[in-house]
Amino acid sequence: MNVYLRKTWHLLGLVFPALYYFGVLSQAWVLAVVGGIVAGAIVLEVLRFTSAAVAAAFAVVFRRIMRDDEFKTLNATIPYLAATFVVLLIFPRVIACVALAFLALGDTAAELVGRAVGRVRIVGPKTLEGTLACFAVCFLAGWHFLGWKPALAGAGAAALAELLSSGWTDNFTIPLAAGAAVWLAGYLAHTGLP
Repeated sequence: MNVYLRKTWHLLGLVFPALYYFGVLSQAWVLAVVGGIVAGAIVLEVLRFTSAAVAAAFAVVFRRIMRDDEFKTLNATIPYLAATFVVLLIFPRVIACVALAFLALGDTAAELVGRAVGRVRIVGPKTLEGTLACFAVCFLAGWHFLGWKPALAGAGAAALAELLSSGWTDNFTIPLAAGAAVWLAGYLAHTGLP
């Protein structure tokens, strides 16, 4: 696996919130597109586990972006896409888009910084440096759209979800935890977040 290609794949997840945030697609359309992609990915995942030919072709195409364990278990793209759908469905537009940006940017920062300079291991292979990078990137990404208090809550939730999640589960937990924290912070502070 090439970590840089994998994280580039991860960053492509910014396409959906960008299309929604900037009004290129309505919520209904972006949900239809993401839902269709989720359904297609699930069908492909089932075929991958039931057909040796599909599994072999899948391995050739995606070997550079998949972790070794993903060839035997669920592909991490499925929870990423599922979380994208759920977050776009349940949260208001700004919160949904920022929570998904936290997933794409924060998780990428955590892994790249953790691998490059991470020295202080705090949970399994996860490092303090990677967790702080996740927090900082999420906070900076959210500040402009949310204000500092909701951004702080969302960044803290995203970093904690990334730290405590194992394997592919952070692809699901980061945006849900961040979105919930931002929504709750906005609600408690009566900021009127959209």
